[in-house]
Amino acid sequence: MIVSLTVVHACVFAALALLVGAIRIGLRGESALSWIAASLLCGTLEMLVFSLLKGGPVEHVAVIVLVPVAFLCFSQAVRIATGGGAQDWRVIGACAGLAAFSMLLLAAGAPFVVMVTPFQFACALGLWDGMARLLRTHPRGTIDNALIAGLAVVALTFLARVPLYPAAFGLWVPYAVVKVSAIERAMLLTSALMTPPCVFLLLARIIGGVIARYRLRAERDHLTGVLNRQAFEQVVRAEPLRGGAVIYSDIDHFKRVNDRYGHHVGDEVIRLFADVLAGTGFKVGRLGGEEFAVFLPGNSAGDAVGLAEVLRMHFHAIRHDALAEDHLLSASFGVADYAPGEPPAEALIRADVALYRAKGEGRNRVAVFHAWGMMPIVQAPPRAAAAA
Repeated sequence: MIVSLTVVHACVFAALALLVGAIRIGLRGESALSWIAASLLCGTLEMLVFSLLKGGPVEHVAVIVLVPVAFLCFSQAVRIATGGGAQDWRVIGACAGLAAFSMLLLAAGAPFVVMVTPFQFACALGLWDGMARLLRTHPRGTIDNALIAGLAVVALTFLARVPLYPAAFGLWVPYAVVKVSAIERAMLLTSALMTPPCVFLLLARIIGGVIARYRLRAERDHLTGVLNRQAFEQVVRAEPLRGGAVIYSDIDHFKRVNDRYGHHVGDEVIRLFADVLAGTGFKVGRLGGEEFAVFLPGNSAGDAVGLAEVLRMHFHAIRHDALAEDHLLSASFGVADYAPGEPPAEALIRADVALYRAKGEGRNRVAVFHAWGMMPIVQAPPRAAAAA
């Protein structure tokens, strides 16, 4: 019965390793998948050794080496999937030391129950490294909590053997008796049954992270990190029709920056402006070139005008090392509100009209276009004229 079960488990682990390997080929940048595959291959070898060898030192050594390595590989996959970086060498050293201690006890002829005790702690420690990383992850999702629970169950099967073996079999019980006992069958079956769910949970976390990154890349402007035009317009369309305001902005005389200092400096100026806008905490979109919009649902035109003026002054006060001392950056802003029940997209059109009115009035200023008025009302121009 044990031989048949372990062979089945070896086949399951091997199939999972092939599945993970195939996914790794498709997702070439996900090194965590390589560590999962390595963990499963170690598990496959361990099951084959357990089922094919008839006891003895070779089986003991193979299991003592393969099982902790399998768990350390899985924990490394967890670390990478959660952004934890390289493995903790202190954990690796501790696991290696415990496994080596078990082999020394084996060589010294110590009783089996004594010999495997350090090995059990090495396995639990290898799993704990992954669990500890998941426990430090914030925010933790359902998958993380389920994976923690699964790894904890497997770790407990190893820790439970430490008191159970002496209590159930005595100190000098031979390995052959333990191997065919109901306790050991239950422990092996529990570990083997928990492995596929843990693998699938970690796969789900990794693939979910890949999808989230692709979605982020699809929604974010590659230069500034704010929403791109399509994503910003989707946000505007999805907002309930409760009224609000929009700020449309444009860096003044941006072409002169590119022509005089080069496109790399122009890119830095665009990023600076985007950072100023993103600091508001509202949704910001890059609508093209040096044009940006800020979406303020639930706010009045007066709120938006006040915020736009703060943004204008903040950007105008920025100095960049690559620019000449007398080169002052500036931007123009158009503000429009929209009434409850009106699509916010209409305010974007009016804010664009207000922006070009502000640029036509001399730049480096804020203009407002109210939903209830057809003519833009230009705010009093600032004291300092734009020098850019």
